[in-house]
Amino acid sequence: MERITTRETVLKKLKFPQDIIDKIILGNALNLIKLIPDNAVDIVLTDPPYGLNKREIKNDADLTTFYAILPECYRVLKNNCFFITFFSTKFLPQLFENNPFKYFWQIILYCPQGRVKSPIGYTKYMSVFIFKKGNPKIARFGKDIFIDTPGKMVEPDEGYIEHPTPKPKHFIKEILKMFTREKDIVFDPFIGSGSTAIACIQLNRRFIGFEIDQSYWELAQKRISKFINKPPHYQKELFLFDKKILLKGCENEYPS
Repeated sequence: MERITTRETVLKKLKFPQDIIDKIILGNALNLIKLIPDNAVDIVLTDPPYGLNKREIKNDADLTTFYAILPECYRVLKNNCFFITFFSTKFLPQLFENNPFKYFWQIILYCPQGRVKSPIGYTKYMSVFIFKKGNPKIARFGKDIFIDTPGKMVEPDEGYIEHPTPKPKHFIKEILKMFTREKDIVFDPFIGSGSTAIACIQLNRRFIGFEIDQSYWELAQKRISKFINKPPHYQKELFLFDKKILLKGCENEYPS
């Protein structure tokens, strides 16, 4: 098995678009995003880390990584397109600090079984904030409140997802239906368990995904394998880096 050990080697070997699109690449998004040209993606849809470590959330007030990648997300996003991010209500005011995008709207995921502690008791919803670059038009009218799948970290067709903050793919699909069209390139720099990629596959969107944690990268690959069609050419493209790229040299934690 070939092992790439330095960021410089990775940047030399990976080329856009053939090595980037419809793949989840293991490595630091702050480095890998430099592989994407200006104005190359049709939407950025992500759930940024708040001081994530390997297995749990700690120092969740640290938004260093989010602030660091915002200018790069603005650079790679096409004009008149949307930037969409999950974000903690607790730190909402900070979302608007030094943000190059313009606020557009908010979408809520109501979680009936949610029990995340909050200053008033428990939080039973997730917030998704829609920003824009230029003056984009939505692809399809929808709504701004959705209901979560039942159970904690459960997908009805998959079961338990071994990740601290998985996002339900049915919700991701609803967002993509509203703000993207078929064949659009969806970029998720912190793709985690792979829900964005699965939603793209099911909706005939293309995707670019980065993930710094090898265990979550492997989880995403395993989940995706259940949803792809059998034609070898698509599978070959999707898993081109399974054996070639284990970016041990780029597994450094996000800056804190």
